[in-house]
This record gives sequence, structure tokens and C-alpha cells, in this order.
Amino acid sequence: MKRNLSQPATPARAWMSQAPDTSQPASIALRPPVVDEETDAVLGQAVVSLGMARGLEWVGDDGVVVHLLVSLIAQAQTRLHEAVAGALDREYTWGELAHVLGTTEAEARKRFLART
Repeated sequence: MKRNLSQPATPARAWMSQAPDTSQPASIALRPPVVDEETDAVLGQAVVSLGMARGLEWVGDDGVVVHLLVSLIAQAQTRLHEAVAGALDREYTWGELAHVLGTTEAEARKRFLART
């Protein structure tokens, strides 16, 4: 997703996480959304898990994979709207949310304000 370069980037909040090399607490900032190997692996596992939960023999059947992916997307969209509403309740700013959504503040407001 592209950010409007005429608007300054809003710095992300810092969260605490364990550093993988030391297991010590470390401050991290969430990055805008990305398509990467980690996300692909987790999504692949989710497709398999949902297919198994629904008792579908889906291996090699792209029509079933479409069904499973659309189900996961619909559920994720519902959860995303709930998470945005919860983040706003916890005093996250629209700028902070836009950063982790990978969009502009105006687009984030347009997409989520009516549903919060």
C-alpha cells in the first residue's frame, strides 16, 4: 500500500518484545503491512487448518482453496474492524493506526470511522 508522501509519516508506537538473540525485553515498532515469507507461511497453515476443521479434502483443488481463503479474509476483515475500534478506545491516534495499516490517516478514517 502506498502512503501519500505529502503527509509526514507518523512514528509508530513502541511495543515491548523479547529480542530473539538474548530473550531480553526490547523496544520494537510495528512496521506497515508487508507480504513476506512469514506471512505466507502462517496463511498457508491457516488454510490447511481451516480445511481440516471443515473436513474438506482440498489438496490440489483450487476451488476449495478459494473458499478457504475467502473465509479467512472475511474473518480477518471483521477482526480488523474490531481491532481498530479497540485501538481507538485505547487512545491510539488515527496517524498511528494509519502507519500500521499502511495507508494515510485520511484513508484510515474513511475506511473505519463509519464502523467504529
